Amino acid sequence: MRSRTRVRPFATPDEAPTGTVLPVPAEVEPRLREILGGVAAFRLLALAWAFAVAVIDARSGVLEHRVAAFAVLVALTAWTGAVGLWAQSRPVLLTRRSTVAVDLVMAAALLVTDWLVYPGPHPQSFGSAWPVAAVAATGAALGWLPGLVAGTALGVVNLVASVTTGHADGRLLALTGTLVLMAMTGLVAGWIAARLRWADSRVEEARAREEFARTLHDGVLQTLAVIQRRSDDTALVELAREQERDLRDFIGNGPTGDADLVTAIRAAATSIERHHDLRVDLVLVEAPRPVSGPQAAALNALAGAAAEALTNVAKHARATSVTVCIDRGDDGGTLVTVNDDGTGFDPATTPEGTGLARSVRGRLDDVGGTARIRSKPGRGTELTLWVP
Repeated sequence: MRSRTRVRPFATPDEAPTGTVLPVPAEVEPRLREILGGVAAFRLLALAWAFAVAVIDARSGVLEHRVAAFAVLVALTAWTGAVGLWAQSRPVLLTRRSTVAVDLVMAAALLVTDWLVYPGPHPQSFGSAWPVAAVAATGAALGWLPGLVAGTALGVVNLVASVTTGHADGRLLALTGTLVLMAMTGLVAGWIAARLRWADSRVEEARAREEFARTLHDGVLQTLAVIQRRSDDTALVELAREQERDLRDFIGNGPTGDADLVTAIRAAATSIERHHDLRVDLVLVEAPRPVSGPQAAALNALAGAAAEALTNVAKHARATSVTVCIDRGDDGGTLVTVNDDGTGFDPATTPEGTGLARSVRGRLDDVGGTARIRSKPGRGTELTLWVP
């Protein structure tokens, strides 16, 4: 394989993607459902504590505006009941931004009311614990960054309300601590929820891969082994041996290990050159560094799509050479373009084959990527692959 490398001047270092806002699922994963159910239970206990404190303060005379205080608590009771029911029957509602917004507004109203209904210093606030549930729910449903922002915002609301009502004297340190606690609650809840959901998805993938491995072992791998034993065609035996090795490696390691895009595409190009009369040139403009963990999924999908594109060129394009270019997109994503000098076709009138539709577009769709094709009869084909 011919490989030449060009480097852009003043290229910035690659940065691993950092997903901060989790996508809202159409159906809530079991782990997220459990987390939201736990937050709903905490919310109920916090509400019971708020009622207990309000009753005690009302009887002792510390609570001045009783009607306003209990009116807010009644509203919180209705909302807490609704959230509890949704957590059990329709948890997807708790992941919607509109629901989260109402939750945070209710929490802010409770914090403001807590400062308005007491005329002076009081040892315990009835609205101290319930807002924490709203912050935790925000982090779990939307991610650590929205959780951090929500906690900080409620902390600021609490601080401003205390200052405007004249109750902040001597309490600035405690109020600042409450703000930090709220912010850290949203951040930690979001981070833990994301990690648990990611771990669950890896477990499900491992189970699916195990079942897939059984199917391959009982069918495809045995067929490849028979070909190697009985065929007199040396090239066919070598191809069967290579495919068996790749399948066994996939079964053992899966697609979610370390992702080295350049190495994967170079290996695919070498295989194409070895088995087909086709020259492959690899051009590196600005390639991403190898990554692992959840961030590897996009690059693994991109490498698989590029390999399938090369296979399609070798099988169908009647090309003599193909150029693969790896570059960073202007939007921070990663681009791979595959240009061949083959016969080309008219994309408007030619239906896409299974390889392009499933192995290329299907892979990229799963990670939020895109595939764009440009071709004309007699002028070759350009396929642009992108992942965020």
